[in-house]
Amino acid sequence: MTAERTRVLVAGATGNQGGAVVDNLLASDTEFDVRGLTRDADGDAARALADRGVTMVEGDLNDQESFRSHVADADAVFAVTNFWTQGYDAQVRQGKNLAQVADEEGVDHFVYSGVGSHERDTSIPHFDSAWEIERHAQDLDLPMTVLQPVFFFQNFEAFAEDVVEDGTVALPLEEGVSLQMVDVDDVGRAAAAAFENPNEFVGERFELAGDEKTLAETADVLSEVTGVDVEPYHVPIEDAYDDFGEEFTVMCEWFNEVGYDADVDALEETFGFEFTTLEEYLREHGWEDKEGMASIPGWVKAL
Repeated sequence: MTAERTRVLVAGATGNQGGAVVDNLLASDTEFDVRGLTRDADGDAARALADRGVTMVEGDLNDQESFRSHVADADAVFAVTNFWTQGYDAQVRQGKNLAQVADEEGVDHFVYSGVGSHERDTSIPHFDSAWEIERHAQDLDLPMTVLQPVFFFQNFEAFAEDVVEDGTVALPLEEGVSLQMVDVDDVGRAAAAAFENPNEFVGERFELAGDEKTLAETADVLSEVTGVDVEPYHVPIEDAYDDFGEEFTVMCEWFNEVGYDADVDALEETFGFEFTTLEEYLREHGWEDKEGMASIPGWVKAL
């Protein structure tokens, strides 16, 4: 008799993190019954996942009853919410709703993706909102694994035009300050590993990073990969508020003063795979051929 597959409900399945989780669950040696929670199961992204064998179900994280039956029908849940599209209050409400329903319906494993170092006293709103959601899940005593990705490599896509056309990479980082970074796909791989081995991961938290570079070192890697002579520009904090916005700038101030705390070397042994480096990410995502890209307004958070 074939063993029953673990049913995993992935919130935000059509987004970046949720999509990475779906990809890695489908690719796992362990056979999962993957369900994707979305607000529009008829959308193009949802249909594409359905074509790959994902059961797409509709629900609104603002309305517990809209997704309760889907959680009840799952063994495990991947939870991620988006500060950048929802704002603080709505993000917290959605995250708490998902945790609450997961508790009430008795899921076996709740994998929550927040922000690197969100449990520390940072006074950064999108870190604090993630911590508020986690604290609520802790109070419910959910069987939980907490993943805390640091700065995403994918954020550099917003600066591709500046890199390729102007030969600069600009961030409000002081000289000599190292920034830990991670590939969103590695968050998906880490989540899949947690779902594969729940006994090893329930009750644990992991700050996820695959590389650590100063802005100058980042410029060197970009130069090597693109063939463009890329120079670092350390944006003064007083200018960054206008150029990058308050939330991003406050985060960069914290980078300059404190910074993430992932144990990059230990992660490979814990999760069973090598996390992606910045150079590997750039080469795998076509940066050797970046030419004349349209600039992406502002910066993007890979959620």
